[in-house]
This record gives sequence, structure tokens and C-alpha cells, in this order.
Amino acid sequence: MARVFNLLIVIFEIIALFKVKKTDLKKSLIYYTRISNLLAFFSSLLLVILGPKGFVEVFRFLSVSMLAMTFFVTVFILVPMSRNVKGLLFSGSGFFHHLLVPILSVLSYMTVEDRASLIWIWLPAAVTLIYGLTMLYLNAKEKVDGPYPFFRIKAQGVKKTVLWMIALMMAVSIMAFGLGYRKAAQTDIKYIFVHGLSGWGSYDFVNELIPYWGLTGGSITRYLNDQGYESYAASVDPTGSAWDRACELYAQLSGSRVDYGEAHSRAAGHERYGEDFSGRALMEDFASSRFALIGHSFGGATVRLFSEILRNGDAAERAATEESGLSPFFKGGNGDRLVALVTLAAPTNGTTAYDLYEDESFDLSSVKIPAEYEKNSGAVSKATKAVQDGRAAYDYAAFDMHIDNALALNERISTFDDVLYLAYPASSTMKKEDGSVYPDPSITENMFLKGAVYMSSYTGATKGGFALDASWQDNDGLVNTISAGAPFNAPQVRYEDDPVLKPGRWTVMPVFKGDHMSVIGGFTKRTKMKPFYLEMVKMIAEAAQ
Repeated sequence: MARVFNLLIVIFEIIALFKVKKTDLKKSLIYYTRISNLLAFFSSLLLVILGPKGFVEVFRFLSVSMLAMTFFVTVFILVPMSRNVKGLLFSGSGFFHHLLVPILSVLSYMTVEDRASLIWIWLPAAVTLIYGLTMLYLNAKEKVDGPYPFFRIKAQGVKKTVLWMIALMMAVSIMAFGLGYRKAAQTDIKYIFVHGLSGWGSYDFVNELIPYWGLTGGSITRYLNDQGYESYAASVDPTGSAWDRACELYAQLSGSRVDYGEAHSRAAGHERYGEDFSGRALMEDFASSRFALIGHSFGGATVRLFSEILRNGDAAERAATEESGLSPFFKGGNGDRLVALVTLAAPTNGTTAYDLYEDESFDLSSVKIPAEYEKNSGAVSKATKAVQDGRAAYDYAAFDMHIDNALALNERISTFDDVLYLAYPASSTMKKEDGSVYPDPSITENMFLKGAVYMSSYTGATKGGFALDASWQDNDGLVNTISAGAPFNAPQVRYEDDPVLKPGRWTVMPVFKGDHMSVIGGFTKRTKMKPFYLEMVKMIAEAAQ
């Protein structure tokens, strides 16, 4: 969405430019208005092209602060002095430069853009002061008349001019502070968010339009950053295996090229190396930072396997690769700064959403599906279906989410004694009079309803013989509630029984009442999740002190 807003700003600036006479353009560059709008044009253009880079954020902060000053001076000083409301605000280039672009820029910066650090709070005031002193000098030398009445030092005298300058500097400083302010860091822990199947993150353009973490409710990571909890959203393969996604996460955090491993890539039938994140790491100081991993849906398996490889490496990769060519990820010994791991509506122990269709003892035709539930029911399978590109069948997320395979994955992932573990299951079913469960359409997305009915009706067994009784019927539309708790083979406790978070064991949080997407904001069934995540990161920060 930030790119969309800034593209509009660029378009409006071009329109305004054509409304300025060519003969007046060069002369008009002495105006603070023209300078601020020129900076806005270039800063918005850079954001559209490059995205939220650090220097672009600073550039945007400068231009937006100066545009806010332009709006303030025009509306509260120049309009009352000249009484020319129409000319300054509603006609010609003034409509764009004095009104539309400043308002749109402030709205964009405050609601959808990543904001610059508060250390740059002095910059707009410094640039404004340089401009003001330059204009005062030119007025004193009679090389320029104005261009604003408060710069005419000879006409109004030194004392009045000084008072004007003090007032203006105070105004721009207050506006810059208001635009740039966010709460100071509340903890040194960095929060790393990893999306689920068919998801996206900060490296993906779609995240600019609809942030995965927050969806239609606004970016959760941006909100947490503004609250002083440093947060990042990774972008891993939407349909890839937990292994491939873990390797991609490491490359993004370390700022390196993706290395899927010599042994794995050879066996799985794909290239060993992937995208290069050198010079564009997700965060600057991952190696020296304490951090928490937060995974939604299949992001839960991703962060759990990532934590295992980060700390213990991988024996197969060490055996297959010469020391000089071995990724530090597979060497291990790098996970001592992990303080917490969180899963949200994750298929930690697999999901019957995949297994039930392969169980020949389960008669799908015996389950009555309301006609209205058929609508949009294909959206899930279409969105989660991987494009077959020659990789081995086990190198896709769908394989890892089968219950037998998820349980096998759990066997190779450790529960570390110094890490806090939290699991948040979700449920969007309701109990019928006979005690059975059924999806609640008021809180379940339409695309999940058909599958949720099947899951709510299914009992059977996996191909490996794991029994699936009625306890597996409660679900969130895509993941069984029982599966979204702790790994079955891990030490665990229910939060209701022991609300004190302790490392080395899983704390299974109270079941979240909502469907699979509700825990990240929901699509049509919207939920306000920002308070939930703020409480969660606070709880982790306090427990990890």
C-alpha cells in the first residue's frame, strides 16, 4: 500500500508541474513549497522503485516533514494574511502543492510506511533552518524579496524577524517529532515473523498492498515497531518444504545466498543455491541479536526446523560437503541467542485436511455439504497447490503436513532447555446438540467451510497407522486444534494449569476462537489482532529477562 500511495504522489507532482509556467519554474525554486514538493517527488519515486530501504525512509521523513510545514504555513499564515483561499489551496499547482500532496504524504507516512529512526528528528529542522537563513541573507542583500513576508528583514526589522524564525523552527520541530515519534525500544529482543503456506513477507510486493501479518487490519510488524518491539517479516517459499524454507530464512537473516545444502539438493533434485540476499538482509545485526521466532501455520514447522539446524547443524550436509564450502547454517552452533519460539494455528502434528482424502475407509459422499459451502471451496486447494518443478515429492509443504510426516519431522527437532516455547491453537467449530462439532460460518472464511465440514466428520487412521479419533475433529478450517498445540513428543503444559512461561517446555495457550486466518487478521472474517500480538511480545520480553 505504501507504494500505491507514493505512486499517487508522484503522479500528482507531475500534474502540478505542468500547471507551473516554464518561465516561473526556475524562479519558483526559491519557495519552500517548491523545494518540499520536489523532495517529495524524488523520495516517493525512490520508494516506488526501491521499496522501504533505510535511506529512502530517511528521505521520506524529511520530505513529509517539510510538506507538513508547507501545509501549516499556507493554511495558518499565508491564507489569513492574503485571504486568498482559492488561489493558494484550490486552484492551479497550489491545490496539489499546498493541499493534496501534503495531506496524502502525511497520511501515507503515518499509516502504511516504515518510518525512519528517531535519530533523524533533527534533519527537517536543520534543512528548514538552512533555507530560512539563506532567504534572510538574500533579503538583507536585496537580492530576493521574500518570497514569504516573514523573511523581509528590512521591512519588519530584526526583532520581528527573529521571533518569526523562532516560531517557524518550533513549528517544524513539533511536526517532525509528531511524524517521527515512536516508542523507544522496550526490549533488545528482535521478533522474526514467518508466514505460512501460500503466504508472503516483506520481500514480496503484495505485502505492500496487504501485509500478511495483519491483512486488512494493517501491518502488525509495523505496529509492533512503533510500540518499541523490533519486528521483521520474512518471505520464504509459499509451497516449499520446511527444509527449503528454513534455508531461505537463514539467508534472509544473515544476508547471504540461499544454500539448500549439497546433500539435500542432490537428493531432492533441485539446484543447490537460490536467491542472493547479500546486501539486503532482513535485519542488520542478526548474528549478535537476541531474537524470537514466530510462525503462522506452516511457518510453525519452518521456524522449528530452522531453530534445530541453526543450533545443531545437519550431519548429512557436513558429511557431504567440504569444510570450505559448508554453509555456517549447517555447521550449527549459532542458535544460542534464540530466546523464544511461537507457533500460531500451526500443523505441528500434521493435519487431516490432507490425510482424510487419502483414507479409503472414509466415504466423502456420506458427508453432507451445504450448497453454499461449495462456493469458493476450491480457493484453498488452488492457493496451496505447488507447481511441480522436478523436485522430489517430499520437498513440498504438502508432504510435511501429512500427519505421519509431521510426526517424523518432530522426532528430529529438539526442545532446547533455554528457549521459551508457546503454541496458540485455533478453533472455528461449534458443538451441536449431539456433541459433535461443525464449522461456525460466522467466524469461518467461506473458502474453509467445505474442508472444515469434512475435518469435523472424519475419524480414521493414517497410512502409518496413527489413530485419528474424535479429538481430531475440532479445527480452524485448515488445521486440527489438537495438532496446533505442542509437538506430541515434547514436554508441555497448558497455560491454564501453569501460566508462568518457563524455558525448555511448551506452553499451550488457550484456544483462540477463530479460523485459520483470524490469528493474522482475517480476510472477510476480520479480527483486531494488534493487541493480541502486543501482549504476546510483552509476555516474551518479560519472561526472557
